[in-house]
Amino acid sequence: MRRSQRMVFVILCCCLVFLINCAKVQKEKTPNVSSVSSVKPANKPVDVVIYTGSASWLTLENAIDEAKTTKKLLGAHGITAVITDSEEDISNWMIETTANDVVNICILYGVLPTTIYTTGNTQSEGSIVENWIETTDGDTILNQGDYFGYYSSDETPNYKAPLQNIMDLPNIDINVEFFDHLLMHVTDSGKTLTPSLVNFESDRPFPIEQLGSEWYAEKIFASNTGDDKGNFADPIILRDGNRGRLAMVHQTHHGDNPKGIVTAEIIINYLLTD
Repeated sequence: MRRSQRMVFVILCCCLVFLINCAKVQKEKTPNVSSVSSVKPANKPVDVVIYTGSASWLTLENAIDEAKTTKKLLGAHGITAVITDSEEDISNWMIETTANDVVNICILYGVLPTTIYTTGNTQSEGSIVENWIETTDGDTILNQGDYFGYYSSDETPNYKAPLQNIMDLPNIDINVEFFDHLLMHVTDSGKTLTPSLVNFESDRPFPIEQLGSEWYAEKIFASNTGDDKGNFADPIILRDGNRGRLAMVHQTHHGDNPKGIVTAEIIINYLLTD
């Protein structure tokens, strides 16, 4: 009997030690889970949405590669980004983030989704994208590749009307012929904020002298003169007073530019610094 009792006692001690060790392991894992979930609440809209459903002046494969580069770099700095080829995702997200007192960014590759701006310029006022930009959130459309808004996602040309309608500047135009291969020189701001940006030839630099109403050049990363006094700029951030922004980054015809890296640097070092 004594031998049996000792065996039972030993077994009970082993079980107790095992249970204590298991409890210690669980306690060590728990903080990691809670700390991750507390960084970005599940119901908080993502900071950046990248549309890869269609592209112009770069291949769709190239656009997807650039999007992945941007997303990876943003993620390393705690900025949430999603890549989607769904136009419905873009419109739903814009509606959700309109006037939410947070800067949100939509990246496009030379094509404007029909869900946020209707084909044929039938919604010259009150489109989803215009309403999104015209709040005081500071929301930003960042375009790469073709002339901003020139084509819709169903391959129908919008021509220059989206730029004019969204900015409410009826005469603004990024001339289709004259600006091909215009050399852009990196400005001091560009050297500081976008260290990966180098001098390059832009095919659709923005004509700064055409700005009017409350629109102004908020930040010039490269221009034809290499400073803020140039007539043309790319990359550039345009702002509508204290409202939203339009940004053009490497509007080049199949140009071999570090679009994804420079875009990430603009977002990390300027647009979402807080």
